[in-house]
Amino acid sequence: MSVFKRVKLFFIYILILVVVLQACSPKIVPFNTNNFTDKSFYQLMPTILDKNLKIDSISIFELTFIEKPYEGYYVIDYSEVNLRNNNNILHYKKFNGNYQKLYLLKLITQPKDSIIVYFSLKYNIFDQCIGFGPAYLGQFDENRNSIFFNTELYTRKKKNLFFLKKGSLPLAMYMNIDEIATESYINIEKIIVERSFEIGNNVVIDINRIFRDSSALKFEYTGTRKIN
Repeated sequence: MSVFKRVKLFFIYILILVVVLQACSPKIVPFNTNNFTDKSFYQLMPTILDKNLKIDSISIFELTFIEKPYEGYYVIDYSEVNLRNNNNILHYKKFNGNYQKLYLLKLITQPKDSIIVYFSLKYNIFDQCIGFGPAYLGQFDENRNSIFFNTELYTRKKKNLFFLKKGSLPLAMYMNIDEIATESYINIEKIIVERSFEIGNNVVIDINRIFRDSSALKFEYTGTRKIN
């Protein structure tokens, strides 16, 4: 084989490799928290809720889960943990990983209601949004310190506008609140997922036992913003 043909095949191989890597890499999503205050984001909410209401503003509670190296049972492991968690974290190991931002969006509506949305965003190490995690719609009961999510949501885009749509899967999930300060934080103690009334089909997730951190799901209040 001539040198010219070898060089040509080499460049073809490189070109194919680049195309494959680009196809496998996550796409960048032009989404940020400003979308939370765009009325288009909630345009289907009255239909989903079957209620005639107007969303005036939202109170935003946020926490960040980031990949970090930590000491787990005498071995070094990597996992997503609360950004504020320093338990067993190996700070001497420099590591940049992907991360997730989790949100509780409390809707302030007319007429007044207790609607709340759980929403999550995924980011790469360059702080670029690469996708959406699960999203749920539910009711916030401050008297009982609990949130009940009964509707799964997913995010759609049309003409550069993002909006929430109703999913088709059934959902019955509770978040039990350990501590709450309406304009400070919401700390989730347990998550209960109910699949049926049969014994063994329901799951209780104890946050402290799973994460070894009682504040692993502590959502910090970041402010109340008007819907535009």
